[in-house]
Amino acid sequence: MPRNPESKSKPYVLIPMPSERPKVDFVVTHEKFAGLTGRLELNFEVVSEYLFVGSGAYEFDPNARGNRPDVWHTFYRRNGQICVPGTSIKGAIRAIVEAISNSCVSQFRRGKEKLGLKEHRPCRFENEKSQLCPACRLFGTTGFRGRVHFSDFLPQPEAKLEIVKIGELWEPRRYDPTKRRFYERKSFQPVGDLRLKSGFRFVEAVPKGAKFRGTLNFENLSKAELGLIFYALGWKVDADQVKIAFAPKIGGAKPRCFGSVNFRPVRLLLWNGDLKGLLTPQEMVGNELLSFLSSCLQGCQESDLLHKDSWEALVQGFMPKNEPCPQGLY
Repeated sequence: MPRNPESKSKPYVLIPMPSERPKVDFVVTHEKFAGLTGRLELNFEVVSEYLFVGSGAYEFDPNARGNRPDVWHTFYRRNGQICVPGTSIKGAIRAIVEAISNSCVSQFRRGKEKLGLKEHRPCRFENEKSQLCPACRLFGTTGFRGRVHFSDFLPQPEAKLEIVKIGELWEPRRYDPTKRRFYERKSFQPVGDLRLKSGFRFVEAVPKGAKFRGTLNFENLSKAELGLIFYALGWKVDADQVKIAFAPKIGGAKPRCFGSVNFRPVRLLLWNGDLKGLLTPQEMVGNELLSFLSSCLQGCQESDLLHKDSWEALVQGFMPKNEPCPQGLY
């Protein structure tokens, strides 16, 4: 029985882990250029009602009166300016890559959780002859620095902030160790006022339509590996055109249906490992950039990196649903 029998349907989807063992391979090291190295400038736009990335700190207003909170969780800031840290985006995109490439489960709470499929236990790196799953080869693991990194994303232009009242957030009481959990894109339901109430908290969030800009930096990737990252950013190729397949979720308050964003490419600076002498980046924008993205997505499709059943299940799970998100416990 749910904690709150009157709550709406739970806003998450469970993606089954493939029964087959992840396909491991040797790592690509960093001491020389081998493959594609570059920087892709990206924008993302908030398409859910709100985005919240917590700083772990609180703001307090001792003069608060009436319909105004006196304490709230603050949005993450760098040098006084709100931003979305690259580590937050990297974690969200890595979780998607793990699901759609049949990789290991890199994060689970030891002592509280167990893996349903022993084949998906976390990879271990011991030396350069170690073999890792696709996600660990790209994003790294203990002892091995990854080849994919995100910068912090800054608002473009300065984003406005709102203090939003949401239901308290609790860890799931039950879980299925053979499935991965992702939160759906449903409609946030405002509580109605900003008065204090048991079971609710206040967060500082940016509203729908806010835009942020940052970069995806990559080293020594194949076209198929780069295409896998593009799939995880929510893109797909259809009739040789790059289109948005879904909106990944980043930041906090996902159980309250926050955090859906659409990524869009802006400009690519690419260093090709076959170049000799001084390395001069090749710049791509517009149709040339989209053509390159399409070739990477198609290269991933033709490789064994993309687990198509998991990809299709995730696309379906992330489809916008005309349903309300629960306000309270569920």
